[in-house]
Amino acid sequence: MSAPRPADRSGDTVLDGFRAVPGVHCETTMLGNMLRHAGVEISEALVFGLGQGIDAQFFPPPPHAPVPPMLTGRVGPGLITEQACAALGIGLITLRESDDAGAHAQAVAALSVGRVVGVTVDIFHLDYFASRTHFSAHCLALHGLDDSTAYVVDTTQQGGAQQLPLASFARARASDEGFMPSPRLHWHLDGGPAPPVGSGVDLAPRIWPAVQGAAARFLDRGRGDDRGIAALRRAAGELPGWRRLPHGEAVIPEIARFWRFAGTGGTNFRGLYAEFLAEAHTLTGDTDLLPSVTAFTEIVAAWTGLIDHLGGHADAPERSAHLKEAAARLHALADAEEAAFTRLLDLSRDREGTV
Repeated sequence: MSAPRPADRSGDTVLDGFRAVPGVHCETTMLGNMLRHAGVEISEALVFGLGQGIDAQFFPPPPHAPVPPMLTGRVGPGLITEQACAALGIGLITLRESDDAGAHAQAVAALSVGRVVGVTVDIFHLDYFASRTHFSAHCLALHGLDDSTAYVVDTTQQGGAQQLPLASFARARASDEGFMPSPRLHWHLDGGPAPPVGSGVDLAPRIWPAVQGAAARFLDRGRGDDRGIAALRRAAGELPGWRRLPHGEAVIPEIARFWRFAGTGGTNFRGLYAEFLAEAHTLTGDTDLLPSVTAFTEIVAAWTGLIDHLGGHADAPERSAHLKEAAARLHALADAEEAAFTRLLDLSRDREGTV
């Protein structure tokens, strides 16, 4: 880990030797950069898999509000970071301040001892972000602050390494608007030595507990009808009625674009999980993982087909039938995901010797 380089103004710090590596998803990009600067080199897919990031969450539209339903393909914000660090045996510090001055001081303190800082922000206030929608569950890796600029890493889609005016960064960090706000929330790795993670010998024993935890959670219907497999079933059941939402005909293609590009849709996370399972096969040498790699690769293709179909809603000759077809595709996806996770749960329990 490189030493910090003090900036011109006392109390501000920019990490020397930091190497920005953008990724597919914001939280795994954030944590990957935190780990890498601490000397832990693992892929984004392994961060996601060890963090048990795969899931489904359904957020129905509020009554009488022009807000579309949201179906995400991952666990809640912050859980990947917490669970991946726990799986890797790395200490994680979580901090939250009530005002901007305190949050700035926290970030400077972590940077001054050579730690990359994970930050949640509202994309509405990010100067380089094209979206004009409030979404406050976005994550950045902060690697420097000076008297005018915050130096951050975002996803590849958002340009990777970015420089933000300090005022914009402060507004984004403090926002309490949009989806799942968490104003002035910071994470950084603790000051202990990082374990020697990175080889198959180190990572292989950590694979099966992570697979088992994710599969058991996804299949658990006791969490309600808005989480896991039940969330997919509920969304599929309600999808034919989305035309009746406020501005429904215009909203449906927007939902498709969200699933494709926003990072919280089904296809991105299923793709990351397929990559994780492929790496897990390499690390463990367990050929019984290969059917699961194939299954999730096919699931990604099915999600892509559903998104293409839903995105063509405006041009469909019979829109009601078009949505019913989309619902049937989502039901079929739920079937495929339930079968894939059931296989993984059985396999991981066998390898772990649990029931």
